[in-house]
Amino acid sequence: MVVEVVVTAMRAGSEKGGPARSSTLFLAALVSFYTGATSVLLIAAVAILVPSPARASLGRASLSAASIETSGAVSELHFGFSGPAPAWNLTAHNQQLWIDLPNTRSRVLPRPLYGEEAAPIGAVRVLDDGQGGVRIVVEVEGKVDFAIARLRSTIVLRVAPSGSMENLAAPLLALGRERVATRRKQPRLPSGAQAPAAALAGRASGAESAAQSTAALAPAQASSAIERGRSAGAPLVMIDPGHGGYDPGTSSASGIEEKDLALQIALRLDAALRARGIRTAMTRTTDVFVPLSDRTRLANRADADLFVSIHLNSSPNPETTGIEVYYLNNTTDHATIRLARMENIGAPASYGASGGANLNYILTDLKQQYKANSAASLARMIDVQTVADLNSEFGAGVNALGAKMGPFYVLVGANMPSVLVECGFLSNSGEARRLASSGYQQVLAQGIADAIVHYFKADVAVGNL
Repeated sequence: MVVEVVVTAMRAGSEKGGPARSSTLFLAALVSFYTGATSVLLIAAVAILVPSPARASLGRASLSAASIETSGAVSELHFGFSGPAPAWNLTAHNQQLWIDLPNTRSRVLPRPLYGEEAAPIGAVRVLDDGQGGVRIVVEVEGKVDFAIARLRSTIVLRVAPSGSMENLAAPLLALGRERVATRRKQPRLPSGAQAPAAALAGRASGAESAAQSTAALAPAQASSAIERGRSAGAPLVMIDPGHGGYDPGTSSASGIEEKDLALQIALRLDAALRARGIRTAMTRTTDVFVPLSDRTRLANRADADLFVSIHLNSSPNPETTGIEVYYLNNTTDHATIRLARMENIGAPASYGASGGANLNYILTDLKQQYKANSAASLARMIDVQTVADLNSEFGAGVNALGAKMGPFYVLVGANMPSVLVECGFLSNSGEARRLASSGYQQVLAQGIADAIVHYFKADVAVGNL
């Protein structure tokens, strides 16, 4: 009888709302006081099964404001929330960007910026997705670049005509960047100036010793640490320093070898990722040669979430500088094909530098297409983040050469999104000196690490339509 009374009261509370629900809880407390532990357990079980509108809406985000700011060619959309901004899923559909916000309600008009939209923004619509969430549809005009970031209580989308803004994401990265308090500001260099390696190395000796003392995971030693990390839910990144051993890679006119710088930067990246709570493993931690096909095999065996290969670039034009990031795909770009020929030394003879039929076959796999899309997103993020950080720290005018497709054999066979980072050109004497300095390497590695964190958190993205 007691339980029947409580159940009746609970049903009334769920049908009539808040006051009845409060009465139900009070009655349940009285009943539990007089009937003992058995009734308490029965009451708790019934309460879980009874639907409650208040419980269903708990934790739901609320889109409460929308505004637009225009500065030159850039249009910046701000979507404000009462409370923390929710996680989003961004997809491109022809000339539209869809921002899907699960478990979110809208308190703005369906056309919240009507009359304020101007090229390249055609229209902004806010729709109920029919599944308890909101979809923001941004229509754009012409070819555009975009950058989006989730800040504390705002989602910001920056849009500009394609190629009109060198680093569209830089202001968003500056807003969201969490700087380490003990990190010292490096000296700014005049545009085009070359940093003396010794001066920069002296200012960053602490960072250098920290990176060198890091106990990087060798693949053979990784399994126990990987299992411990999985229980904590932390993702795993396999870091691959390019070349090594009898394979020096490219070199500068002064004799700086790619294999050495790649390992130094990779060790710094290892330390930076670990400091950010991300597990790491490395394909090599010393000056040894690892066959190209073994590198992604090690990543697959470790069940890594990302594969990041670190390299240094070279060009017939000694004036060429900058950072470019590659993901696996075919290309007709002659410079990329030339670079792939250099990086693919040691690949099977059947694997052509331009990709060939075997790469076409690999790319027909839908899993590979999914990984290529994820890798492209990560590649864009690494490119803009590293350039923004290096230019902010040194004012060195580092060029963002972009995310590009390339038939790099070291990326073939990975079961996870994989990218190859060309950190700069050893064929340019000034850039080679900067790349050899510990301070420059440290900021570069931290930029790559921050981009990887953004990728895992899905709170920043860049792209184009």
